[in-house]
Amino acid sequence: MMMPIMVISPPLPFTAIRSPLGEIVVFYVGPEPRLTPEQAVAFADQLRELATETPRAAMDDALAAMCPVA
Repeated sequence: MMMPIMVISPPLPFTAIRSPLGEIVVFYVGPEPRLTPEQAVAFADQLRELATETPRAAMDDALAAMCPVA
């Protein structure tokens, strides 16, 4: 039986969120500020998603996360 190969990539050394005012904020959270090509693509995708999201939707999501409705 052939076992599937799992590729585990290291976590991104940066993360980005949208602030309640609509600004994109980037945090450095890794051991070194270098990205592999795969990490760079993943981070670019994360930034692109945040950039295309409307600030109002981001604020609504943040408020919903803080005040979940039962």
